[in-house]
Amino acid sequence: MSSSNYPKAWSRFTTQMRKPDGETPKELVDNFGQLARWSARFRLAKSFKSLDLGDAYSGSDTPQLYSAITRIFLVYSAFEIYCDIICFKSSKESQIKALQDALSQQATIKTIRDLDPQNAFATFLLQHLTGVKLKRTMCDFIGNEKEINVSCLAKSIRHVFAHGILTANAMGLSPKRFDQVSQIISDFLLNCMDKDFDERIPANLD
Repeated sequence: MSSSNYPKAWSRFTTQMRKPDGETPKELVDNFGQLARWSARFRLAKSFKSLDLGDAYSGSDTPQLYSAITRIFLVYSAFEIYCDIICFKSSKESQIKALQDALSQQATIKTIRDLDPQNAFATFLLQHLTGVKLKRTMCDFIGNEKEINVSCLAKSIRHVFAHGILTANAMGLSPKRFDQVSQIISDFLLNCMDKDFDERIPANLD
């Protein structure tokens, strides 16, 4: 089986797991089952390109939009699993801020803002979010008065999608632009997990 698109430290981790004198942190060794599930979800999310909806949607923007939504769904589910493994709560924004700030996340937030300067998509999300914390976070994003985590955007998209509201013609942001936003958010969170996991696994000395 190809090892492509697994976390970059995954092979190093599994090699050290097999060594009786390995230096892998015990909390990771004890969580091998969950880590294996995470690595599989990480790989699926990173490998995902697009949905094939067949000829019925030929010439339509629907496949591009739903591909963007699905990408976010897969990536954020991997992120939730990873946070649980390292004993972070994905709902505790202050707790995961350092995890994402390690990759200069505010530069990523700025890129997303530049793609949607009128906050069309963020306003749409705000109108349909039901959770008080998520609505407050989206207000912070729109007002640009308080820093938010990139994962909040993924969580909001997943929340609205799960409730069946986010559909192909529901947003003020074009499918192409939303696809760009989706890719930026997804790449950021994948890189965030990849970097953190890599730093937790000791380098091979032989």
